[in-house]
Amino acid sequence: MRVHHIAISSQDSEVSAKFYKDSFGFKEINRFTKPGWDGSAIILELDTFQLEIFQFKEQIKRKDDLSNLKVLGLKHISIQVESVKETYEELKKKSVNIDEPVKGTTCEWFCFVRDPDGTPIELYEAMKK
Repeated sequence: MRVHHIAISSQDSEVSAKFYKDSFGFKEINRFTKPGWDGSAIILELDTFQLEIFQFKEQIKRKDDLSNLKVLGLKHISIQVESVKETYEELKKKSVNIDEPVKGTTCEWFCFVRDPDGTPIELYEAMKK
């Protein structure tokens, strides 16, 4: 088994898709709508991981604080990179709002960036063997 995809809803799926493509190298693989929907989806892929980005005309704002680990539910998306510090520098050059890298407990380094809708994305560098 493996994780296949994560789905997120966005205020503007085009803006979000561009962010994930430009920041992390995701590729668009599909777009779709369904009968009876007032929205659409863009499907992106990075290696074998897919990200579904939904956008609807009628939107409901998030009510919970994603940074509060005590609130139940999904907290963030994690993307493993070769070097958090190098990726941090690349994203800073692109004017992406990104937190400073931190030495990890279960990884070498990590830091957080937020997508255009505020979804936290953890950049994760695996422990050196």
